[in-house]
Amino acid sequence: METLKQLLSFGNRKLPKTTAIFNLSPAAVCPSEKLGLCSLCNKCYAKKAERLYPQVLPYRQAQMDYWLRTSAMQFAMEMIIINESKRNKVNALRFNESGDFHSQTCVDKMEEISRLLWKAGITCYVYTARKDLDFSKCKYLQVNASGFNKAGVSAQFIGIVNAKQAAMEYRLATNKKAAVCCGDCKKCSICQYVKNTVIFCEMH
Repeated sequence: METLKQLLSFGNRKLPKTTAIFNLSPAAVCPSEKLGLCSLCNKCYAKKAERLYPQVLPYRQAQMDYWLRTSAMQFAMEMIIINESKRNKVNALRFNESGDFHSQTCVDKMEEISRLLWKAGITCYVYTARKDLDFSKCKYLQVNASGFNKAGVSAQFIGIVNAKQAAMEYRLATNKKAAVCCGDCKKCSICQYVKNTVIFCEMH
């Protein structure tokens, strides 16, 4: 069985090397899609990667297996040990490049991991379409919700064509905070800390 060290990736074309990435499930078995909660299934980039690159699906399946069999304490302690051994330290952990929460238990577990890693200087953030789950107890986990807002959600993401125009219209209509995703997390870390904000993402 794989260890967390074997199942973490660090950075990608858009994310800096100081951000670790871990998925709760592959896109092929995404809980949000199965429940009919994801509005972007037909444009899912994670599905595309699993179709194009044969190694991606089994890798994400191994991540899911690890997640389901590991406690919050074990996950956090392994993450801290891994980071201590790295020359370039991680300061953020992104959950769900693909997939989503399996259940409420996963939300509670991720919040506990976030609390433990926050003490070690690592911010945890997640993307989710699981509007059926309760995030009201999430104090350390940055919850970025896809198209919905409720207690415990940090930011609401909306995928749309002409995101800049949509953000401007939203601000004028509601007098509330709105931002536009720049598409490059090496330049922007708003997803890790922003609160009570709608973030519009350009669909392509």
